[in-house]
Amino acid sequence: MAALYPHLAGFIQAWFHQDCDLDGDDAAIMAKVRQVTTPGERAVIAADIRRFLAGHRGSLADAAFLRHLEPDIDPSADGQPAAWLQEILRRLEES
Repeated sequence: MAALYPHLAGFIQAWFHQDCDLDGDDAAIMAKVRQVTTPGERAVIAADIRRFLAGHRGSLADAAFLRHLEPDIDPSADGQPAAWLQEILRRLEES
């Protein structure tokens, strides 16, 4: 399924890996993402997130995230990847 969401999969692997806590919390990581990516790059990641969430509602998104995108870690603090993705989407789309 990572092939269906290549920008999302690459984003998670690049920024939310097993050592990402060394880079700070989600807000700090997303601030860095915003510094080093273009609006166009952020837009394609955001589009992948929206498509993923639209295709996997509720708890299905949580299970699909961990099973199919295979992150090194579950980056959501509360074990709810769908809610975490919504927050990441909000941060990606900030002006």
